[in-house]
Amino acid sequence: MRKEISFIFSIITELLEESSPNISEIFKEICTTNDKSKQELIQSLSNTEISHLIKALTLYHLLFNIIDEINSIKTHTSIKSVVDELNKQNYTNIQDTLKRLKFYPVFTAHPTESLRRTFLESYHQMYNDIESFLKYDNKEALEHLKYRLSLLWYSKIVREEKIEVLFELDNLLYFMESSILQSGTKVLIEIENILQTKLKKSPIKLGSWIGGDRDGNPFVNNKTMLEAAKIQHKTIIEHYIKIVSKLERELSCSLDYIKPTKELLKSIEQDKDLLSQTAKKLFLNEPLRAKLSIIKAKLNNKILTLNIPNPQSIDNQQTYKNHKELIKDIDMLLDSVNPRSGAYLREFRALVLLAGFHLMQLDFREHRDKFYLALNEIFIILGYTHENILNLPKTQKIEILNKALDEPIINLNKLYDKLSSDSRELVWAFVNFKWIKENISDSAIDSCIVSMTKNAEDLLCVLWFAKQSKLWQEDKKTKISISPLFETINDLENAPKIISELAQNKHYANYLKSRKNYQEIMIGYSDSSKDGGIFASNYFLRKAIYSLLSLEKSLGIKFRLFHGRGGSVSRGGLALEDALIAAPNNSVAGFFKVTEQGEVISAKYLNPKKAKRSFDIAISTILKKSIYDLYKQENKSDKYEKLLESISTHSYNTYRKLVYEDKNFIEYFKVATPIEFISQLNIGSRPSKRKNTQKIEDLRAIPWVFSWIQNRSILPAWYGIGSALEANKNEDLQQCYKENLFFKTTIDNISQAFLKVDLDIAKKYHEFANNIPQSKNIWKSIENEYKLTLKWLCFIRGEKSLLQNTQARESILQRKEFLKNLSFCQIYLIESYKIQKNSKTKKIILSQIITTIVGIAQGIRNTG
Repeated sequence: MRKEISFIFSIITELLEESSPNISEIFKEICTTNDKSKQELIQSLSNTEISHLIKALTLYHLLFNIIDEINSIKTHTSIKSVVDELNKQNYTNIQDTLKRLKFYPVFTAHPTESLRRTFLESYHQMYNDIESFLKYDNKEALEHLKYRLSLLWYSKIVREEKIEVLFELDNLLYFMESSILQSGTKVLIEIENILQTKLKKSPIKLGSWIGGDRDGNPFVNNKTMLEAAKIQHKTIIEHYIKIVSKLERELSCSLDYIKPTKELLKSIEQDKDLLSQTAKKLFLNEPLRAKLSIIKAKLNNKILTLNIPNPQSIDNQQTYKNHKELIKDIDMLLDSVNPRSGAYLREFRALVLLAGFHLMQLDFREHRDKFYLALNEIFIILGYTHENILNLPKTQKIEILNKALDEPIINLNKLYDKLSSDSRELVWAFVNFKWIKENISDSAIDSCIVSMTKNAEDLLCVLWFAKQSKLWQEDKKTKISISPLFETINDLENAPKIISELAQNKHYANYLKSRKNYQEIMIGYSDSSKDGGIFASNYFLRKAIYSLLSLEKSLGIKFRLFHGRGGSVSRGGLALEDALIAAPNNSVAGFFKVTEQGEVISAKYLNPKKAKRSFDIAISTILKKSIYDLYKQENKSDKYEKLLESISTHSYNTYRKLVYEDKNFIEYFKVATPIEFISQLNIGSRPSKRKNTQKIEDLRAIPWVFSWIQNRSILPAWYGIGSALEANKNEDLQQCYKENLFFKTTIDNISQAFLKVDLDIAKKYHEFANNIPQSKNIWKSIENEYKLTLKWLCFIRGEKSLLQNTQARESILQRKEFLKNLSFCQIYLIESYKIQKNSKTKKIILSQIITTIVGIAQGIRNTG
């Protein structure tokens, strides 16, 4: 690792010597001097010099991240090796489990990717250059690396314009086309090779929230939802057309040498009118080319059906109704060639299985209050109620909803002009939901996620809208998945009760029956952590899952859990393998749906090697967990349950005492972290708050976590655990760590985040809050909790220093000095900004502060 670090340092210094020789000397000096000298040096720099230094330090961390990722890929475990391992351990049902397994990554627009697309694309190329140079001493790759770095040196790190929703989609489509589709296809082929049969369904299901996630984002509306679905459709069909055109050029097999199936020849005869006169002559003796030309014509017509005034003018036979028809055509071709000649046809088939005609399945998410707002207006017009239904007693509310659900479908168009603009928008969302399913693909959209679900009535409210739009009709297959999102600790505790109530409601029971008794439930890691601290959040998430699983048999419902994880530890991030294996028995059972947010997307899917590794890890771990659970008896009386509950209670109380019970804490937070500047960072289309209040409850989890990461205390990832462990010191904590996988995984994840804390830097941010009442007591609480946490993490893990003898420790500590430099720059700039009177100079300093935020995010490898 030291050799590679030296390589990065030399590359950056060489870049600086060529472009800014004086900055090269400053960079060398600041990276080798003590803290006091670092600060004095920064204070002596001009505006231009400090800007250049921030960029040099940011580029350094960018290259460091690439080295880290290259090293992590060296330990890549394939799906085949995991299958072999399970076979050696004499497990059975491996192939059946693999055949039905489903990994469902949902890519969101959560604003945590701090890098511009320009830098992401360069990162992609520089990754390949560094790998090629380190592996093969490729001098050409080294020169190309220097070329890319030189261009980045003269480019702005942060985007100046506010990012729009469809720009977010464009960024995600870059990942799809450059990496995810390619690597996903390889995974499907690998699984087919293991199973020695063609897959009928893809084990990877791609999802997206971009264009569908409206919760607190006024920039997502019906127009953006429709546009997102159409753009995805057009993108994937055009992608297919490129592949088919290439195959058409290559598959020149003649009737003189191959024997095509009768089915293929018959299909060509049926669709020959789709061939041009030239094609009919050219492909007279080349059936594969003829068929591929027909496929291309049908795909072109598929795009036209969404863009012409009268799509019915295109005959059904001239296009594809769904992707299954395309798969059938590809299978005809495969049946007419030998395996070698059909290699790329087989890849094309796998790609179509993966992406369908929709590319990524869109989720529609909205806050519960928005559904009630529209429902209330409609119910008052219809005479179901004369007051706000949200304020009525529970029994009366359910009585009104049941009565409304008993009634025949009404024509909402007749009420449309009487509704407020917000309510019209919501009503039309269900119309668009139905249109997307019918005109693009049945798989293009499915889940309607109800944010901040509090009770059973919230979902009955959504069910009423689903009925009016005919997305749900009794005795028919429903076209919508109504999914509660339980986010706070209180809501997680109430989740089983809410689901039990719904199962006993006649209307919802009929809805479940139309979904084959599958109920998707989304569990939120972010808000529960903001609500009660890291350990309590993890504990109550686990408890809620256990409680829900115990309901499955009694209610006759199968739950599909959707995990709302972020990138940082405090939002459910870090090692997926450990989290899954430690999850409650049968909580996976071959299915894992999870959000992939912000910087996590680039960290896992930026280039094909990383994406392949990420898919392999996910599929392998889901397989392992599912197989292990088939043979593992659940320990109903876990001897450590009381201890875990006690740790959870103590950590919850400690966290709440500081964050919610101290009336000065919100003011302290606003001054002692760079939240003021984070809210001005153009890294997403969403506002930083759900509501314009001064409450922590209404602040989104991402800027909350991001702010604490920036001031280097990383408070949400550990605060409360030290006091909780101290309170339980008489218990056998080390034994619990060895024997209880949940406790071990949680402690290990907290340890990784905790090692990134730099309390010396955090104390300098604390000094901004000297005028806040009780700020000294707040800092004393943070400092004392830090000492307790360090003491007990080391004790439990049996270490003298945290993460002793691990690659993670080396990587974190190697970054520390460089990160300090960026933090010192940020602190100095914030001080300058606060006292600066000249608006023009203030704007320059603001830009520099925002650039340091991006640099620190790269160094820590987390935003939110």
